[in-house]
Amino acid sequence: MSDPSRRMHLGLTIWPTGFHPAAWRIPGAPSDGNSNPVLLQQAAHTAERGLFDFFFIGDRLVGLTASQFAAPNEVLRPEALTLASNIAGVTERIGLITTINTTYSDPYNVARATATIDHLSRGRVGLNIVTGKNAEAARNFGRDQHWDNDRRYDWATEYIQVLRLLWDSWEDDARIANPGTGQFVDPERVHRIDFRGEFFSVDGPLNVERPVQGQLPIVNAGASERSRELGAEYSDLRFTNSSQLGLAGARAYYADLKSRLPKYGRAAADQLVIPGMAIYVEETEREARTAYSTLQGLLETGSAGRAQLSEVLGTDLTATRGDAAFGDVIELADLAPEARRLVESARELYGRDGVTVAEVTATLVRNGLFKEVVGSPTQVADVLEEWFETGAADGFMIFPPRVPHSIEAFVDLVVPELQRRGLHHREYAGTTLRDHLGLRRPRNRFAVTAERAAVSE
Repeated sequence: MSDPSRRMHLGLTIWPTGFHPAAWRIPGAPSDGNSNPVLLQQAAHTAERGLFDFFFIGDRLVGLTASQFAAPNEVLRPEALTLASNIAGVTERIGLITTINTTYSDPYNVARATATIDHLSRGRVGLNIVTGKNAEAARNFGRDQHWDNDRRYDWATEYIQVLRLLWDSWEDDARIANPGTGQFVDPERVHRIDFRGEFFSVDGPLNVERPVQGQLPIVNAGASERSRELGAEYSDLRFTNSSQLGLAGARAYYADLKSRLPKYGRAAADQLVIPGMAIYVEETEREARTAYSTLQGLLETGSAGRAQLSEVLGTDLTATRGDAAFGDVIELADLAPEARRLVESARELYGRDGVTVAEVTATLVRNGLFKEVVGSPTQVADVLEEWFETGAADGFMIFPPRVPHSIEAFVDLVVPELQRRGLHHREYAGTTLRDHLGLRRPRNRFAVTAERAAVSE
């Protein structure tokens, strides 16, 4: 039984055609998910029914058709702030984390938009900060080149500072609306921020009242040193791909992130570490393995996939039949450790020793993203519980391989098992995203400064 003082946080990330790139090829599966309001809203409703803490909306500023086989969701992508506003209007309790690319946007506009959505949703919005990895985005915004990592993070650091100041530029009680005097606002409680930095010069104040949550929860991801330090200073939630490191590696990653917080005057509980996991679950293990095999069989690995496998194995398999049993082609004992782990992973995911060359190739192509879990509700819950209880995660971002099927399967099959184990709540305890994440509402910095000045007089 789980420690009752700590519970597993769950988020659902929406990949409208499914996290598995071949999911849209299943007969009857929608291929228009990125522009289908019914499907997107249905996904959010299902996550809310499962009492997820948040519905995560990623974003990307370029659509590269070359990505269509490996990542069709990166070719078409709904604009995140717009989608968050739409979902806010059709849900009641689930949090909404929306993504903004700081390299190609302006903090004043983003502070204004997100504060507005926070009010419209009654305090359910968080902001995922990304700096962008696609060099092609630069020419969509009139730039000759994509900045290097250090410059993007220098820019992002100032960007977050401006956001936080703008969200605080109105004190909570600045709108007094006194019908007797006719005074609508107290100008002493509305503040210019007068930010002057290397990249931004912003006077303020915002023309939207302070968000319901005071400050929107900040989310960031990334494994670089700059990303980890930015997160340690500012992020309330760290989204990671540490699940692909294995349990021991994820625990080390978790410990590293938590160890950085005291430097910024923060405690371990002030930041949640949420790795992503792709969950293939059906009522029985056999059904789950079959569903997984079906999707993997539709994956287009091409000649590049076989060439990649040949490189990993150190043996040319480009002319080998895909349906050939892997054990008949290569002796496992002769493989290097990395290659042996790949084959063992394929056997674990497919649930049998007799995997084929094509199946090992498909495993390699999908390897290195997020941990994939295939099995019955009990087997899936066992994995999540082990990671949660042994210091690898504070919860999980669930990647549904198929939409909407995998979302419904997780909510209907895994959530009840987690609840039975005391790992997942049976009702929302609060109304805001901060409530869901167990984060206190911060005081307004301008109000605190005024109080201190009054005391010192």
